[in-house]
Amino acid sequence: MMNPRSKIKSYRLFILIGFSLFFCSILSAQAIVIDTISSVFKEFQRDSILELVINTNTKQLIKKKFKEDWQPVSLEFKTIDSISQSYNGKLRARGNIRKEICYYPPLKLKFNKEWLNDKGLDSIFNDLKLVIACRKGEYNNKLVLKEYLTYQLYAALTEYSFRTQLVSLKIVDSNQDQKTINTTGFLIENEDEMATRLNGKCIKSKIMSSKSVDPKQWAFLSLFEYMIGNTDWAMTNSHNVKYIYTRTHDKAFPVAYDFDYSGVVNAHYAVHRESINIEDITTRYFLGSCRIQDQFEQHIPLFLEKKETLYNIIDSFNSLPVNDRKVLVHYLDEFYEIISNPKLFKRSILDKCIDK
Repeated sequence: MMNPRSKIKSYRLFILIGFSLFFCSILSAQAIVIDTISSVFKEFQRDSILELVINTNTKQLIKKKFKEDWQPVSLEFKTIDSISQSYNGKLRARGNIRKEICYYPPLKLKFNKEWLNDKGLDSIFNDLKLVIACRKGEYNNKLVLKEYLTYQLYAALTEYSFRTQLVSLKIVDSNQDQKTINTTGFLIENEDEMATRLNGKCIKSKIMSSKSVDPKQWAFLSLFEYMIGNTDWAMTNSHNVKYIYTRTHDKAFPVAYDFDYSGVVNAHYAVHRESINIEDITTRYFLGSCRIQDQFEQHIPLFLEKKETLYNIIDSFNSLPVNDRKVLVHYLDEFYEIISNPKLFKRSILDKCIDK
């Protein structure tokens, strides 16, 4: 016969299991709802490279890139079932530094909301960022590929990340008086779509209080930026960081983006902050806050556990030449040497936190 204490334990276990199953069923239902959202980004998503043709006035786009005026665009591609599609919309130049130093600026695509509704696509997520090579040539194409790969590494470590789609791009001049631009690029998921996928909302505020940010995810982001050798980010002024609020959490989750200034990419135009005393862009410099110093060591197991996954992502990325992939692996080797050695970890990370 079961004693009263055992009955209580069994009852508690039964309640716990029941609650867990109920909670999981809620999460599953939410995930299904999120997964069934139809968006223009999903129309472009492939396991392979998307071949995309853009028809627009290329002369006007490049000549007036600093004005960021919208201009008509037509996008041609094939569906997964090899059916030809043509989408009409608008595009413009975007970005800050890249507009100044690059001949071809990064782009933003926008689609008419009524048209999206007619196509059965969600009209809320009606714009996408498109990153393209800075200039012509293999070197600049490789920079885009390395930045895309960095997004892939980030997504392999955390769900709080943007999805991306690699693109083989032809930009055809609609007036037929400019040469066709053949380049490499990638599409970036709409920020509101990313937030919805994570059952949350994207905050538009430029200024963010550190007390409002989830310390665990903040610490993870700091370590990831250190891993890729990126100093082009800041938490408080939302520089290259988006914030997601979810229904189940009282603090915002930070999501990093724009990795072209990182040591992993090692772009010719990349510079580090003037206040940072490092030799070149490939030198790592830790920008994690001392306020969350107790959180950093907790992420070491995650990075170690995912090491083989990250290396496999790099090794299998055949769009990059083998030698370039070896350089990337070597760069990550240095990071893993640091986090695997308690003394190096303390000296390079814990003792280098920013007292802000």
